[in-house]
Amino acid sequence: MTINRKLKLSSVALTLMALLSTSCQSVLDQEFRSELGPEFFATAGGLEGGITASYSIMRFFWGSEGFTYTANAGTDESILGASDGDRTYFEYANILPSNGNITGIWNNAYQAINNLNGVLKFGPSANIDAARRTTLLAEAKFLRAFYYFELVKTFGDVPLSLQFIDVPTTSAARAPIADVYAAIIKDLTEAIQELPNTATPSKGRAAKPAALHLLSKVYLTRGWSAAAQPTDFQNAYTTAKQLIDNQATYGVGLEQDFANVHREGNEYGKEVLFVVDRNTDPSYAESQFNNSPQIANGNKENRSNFFWVSLYTNALNVNAGISGAPNNTIAVMDRDLRNGRPFRRFRPTNYTLNTAFGDRANDSRYFKTFQSAWIFNRTVPVTTSRGTLAVGDTAIWMPGVEVTEAQRRAFKGVIIAPSQYTADLHPTMTKYAAVNRLTVNESSYRPYILFRLADTYLLAAEAYIKDNKPAEAATLINAVRQRAAYRATNTAAQNTAAAAALTITPAQATIDFLLDERTRELYGEYVRWQDLVRTQTLKTRLERYNPTPGFRDFHVLRPIPQSQIDLTTTGPKFPQNPGY
Repeated sequence: MTINRKLKLSSVALTLMALLSTSCQSVLDQEFRSELGPEFFATAGGLEGGITASYSIMRFFWGSEGFTYTANAGTDESILGASDGDRTYFEYANILPSNGNITGIWNNAYQAINNLNGVLKFGPSANIDAARRTTLLAEAKFLRAFYYFELVKTFGDVPLSLQFIDVPTTSAARAPIADVYAAIIKDLTEAIQELPNTATPSKGRAAKPAALHLLSKVYLTRGWSAAAQPTDFQNAYTTAKQLIDNQATYGVGLEQDFANVHREGNEYGKEVLFVVDRNTDPSYAESQFNNSPQIANGNKENRSNFFWVSLYTNALNVNAGISGAPNNTIAVMDRDLRNGRPFRRFRPTNYTLNTAFGDRANDSRYFKTFQSAWIFNRTVPVTTSRGTLAVGDTAIWMPGVEVTEAQRRAFKGVIIAPSQYTADLHPTMTKYAAVNRLTVNESSYRPYILFRLADTYLLAAEAYIKDNKPAEAATLINAVRQRAAYRATNTAAQNTAAAAALTITPAQATIDFLLDERTRELYGEYVRWQDLVRTQTLKTRLERYNPTPGFRDFHVLRPIPQSQIDLTTTGPKFPQNPGY
């Protein structure tokens, strides 16, 4: 399918969407393309295209700046850097129903859902190989469940439409979360029966591992909610264990080295279950590389490589801590591809640095999550009171601990200890570093990892804890922690000793410990706000680790977009979430 046809299909989907679904004023302005009407979904190209378009919509979420705020800001893990980024989500006080980022979640999810409803209505009659048709329809069920899960986690009760809408309507009603969860579970249960064991040609397509992981998380999340069923936690760990216990069948497994999980070029590695596909092909990149008019505002670019980067170009050669030594205001680094574009939207909290990542002797993940050294890259050497920096020297060092004057005197470059961290200068999180770009200011072509197996282990452990099975939970947590002990530079004996030191007992397997472990393993992976909402700990963790005066109890849900309320003009008024 060409990119042009894909774009046309998206336009048709927008045309046919109901106001119930989109609440988007621009729906009424769309041009109807008669050559690609609803029956197009019944053709081989239409069936393939409907699925492709629905995957593509994920790029409005993972990698976009607005969604990044909604997923990571206002938690115990991250605070705002020195940039001019959106403070709204960090401070909570000004989250409004008119917020475009929240409206984007609603509109884009419902656009995908109506595409998928069309696929599931017309696709069964498509003239296409029967096995391929079965797989595509299973992917449609997976994707519809995926988008509804994002909606119910974000907004609570939401409109539930499982039928293709081709006539706009001005009426809408919210379905109880119990009904939404039931629909999600039905779709995923059926999809698991029909999806292949492994994804082809990339892990950007749903396969059984992704569906099992998602279904486990759905059961777990419902189990914490007002719609909980008695067997939810048991179903959550049983489903996760189906994946964990049969990982060889599904072609997945934990990486030996945590450093390889997010290594550039390993986005389809063995630990990965599902990604948002991206690369330099214009059909997938949707970045500045191809200047696609579809994304002129950057909403589908993957800018994750920018958001976490410190202002390393402003690290001046100030000999802090060396009494009587002169200051030198020459910067020791230039901006380059390897170190990235310093948007500094996010920086780690003291909790993240000192509590979650407090053990750095046995646990290797701190130095595999955060950059601690910057190698001198200026074309002209820089002379300090301690020597001359040339290419290959360490220009900036963030050791993660305080240092002595003697250590500073022995180091030619700039040492930035924790007491010197600022909103500009702080450890850079490196999971999304993208060296393979054409220019330094260019967004990333890397696929975005959405689901991975270590998370499956931790979700299962959470379910075991909730089902009063701490021994089983500890076993799964220990599998993740013992992997974290591995360092390629260690001897086998040293790695064994570190793994033993990180092994926990069943008594330690608590929700509080698990949340710390999720920070160590999943920091910055767009799950923290929902983790804290799911486990009903958002308020207490903020109070303990990141006091946020603007937070109120109702902030565990986002506001219903004002456009949805305004465009519901027939029947009962569309209700807003409490507090907004």
